[in-house]
Amino acid sequence: MGAVRRKLLRATRIAGALFVLAFLGLAGVLGTNLWVARASDGRAFPSATGVPSRSVAIVPGARVYNGKPFVHLEGRLQMALSLYQAGRVKSILVSGNETSEAPEVSAMTAWLLERGVAKKDILTDSGGSRTRDTMNRAAGVFDVHDAVICTQDVAVARSLFLAEHAGINAVAAAVPSDLDQSPPYMRREILKTTLAFFESLIP
Repeated sequence: MGAVRRKLLRATRIAGALFVLAFLGLAGVLGTNLWVARASDGRAFPSATGVPSRSVAIVPGARVYNGKPFVHLEGRLQMALSLYQAGRVKSILVSGNETSEAPEVSAMTAWLLERGVAKKDILTDSGGSRTRDTMNRAAGVFDVHDAVICTQDVAVARSLFLAEHAGINAVAAAVPSDLDQSPPYMRREILKTTLAFFESLIP
């Protein structure tokens, strides 16, 4: 009887410890996401109209299909093009992967050129495999100090947070989307946001 009781007590302690760890993990995820969300306060705009002027529009990479920007990437490019045509930015930085499977940078460049953006006004960065890399390289490699980030509404807070930590005075033009209706996508975005928070603590 004593042995059984000891096993039950041990199992209870283990279950309690796992519960505490799970609670702390959940609190950490929610807390970091709320903290990052503060980065977008007053700095996110739902359309190109009203976006304050900046030197550069930053377009983070996303999926391409048959060598063409897929719907979400095209939405980002369209937003950047609208800002460029309205004179709110002087140049556009396209940043993403550039491989045979994912030729994001060349696809974005071709899309902009086809719509009248001068080649000299397109900055290309094939080292932006992640949003954090895009912002750090924009600041460190391309000497970007102020920018408009063109990305989907659900990724605005994380992008602004990463830009801020890269030393960029940024606002965001939020591309409307229904991505918040996709639980798998939102789970990934929540985890990416938590990772962005902790990675930004590392010099």
